Amino acid sequence: MTIGQIFDWVARTPGQPHAIGRYQFIPPTLRNLVRRSGLSRDTRFSPAVQDHLADLLLADAGIARFESGRLGRRDFMNNLARIWAGLPSSSGRSHYHGVAGNRATISWVSFERGMDAIYR
Repeated sequence: MTIGQIFDWVARTPGQPHAIGRYQFIPPTLRNLVRRSGLSRDTRFSPAVQDHLADLLLADAGIARFESGRLGRRDFMNNLARIWAGLPSSSGRSHYHGVAGNRATISWVSFERGMDAIYR
């Protein structure tokens, strides 16, 4: 599908919860990312495009500051949890717990283990 086809589908199905692609972008976030990246409606919503859009969200979460040591891991993880509802915040619950059925799908301990595996 193209980005335009996705936006058209969302417009045709109002009131439905839309979580789009491998990173489960919600429509307002997807529109914002597409605008920021300068992609056209004709752009194929390929895995590479989805990765590029997710990279923008990682930048928003502060990945560069985290990787340079200017942002602590706990704060970075909490920033990620503000972006992806399935991730827990340090409270153990999703930042969006209960909103449209959202909940953390992993524990904080599992999230920390995953971060440890990437950032030793």
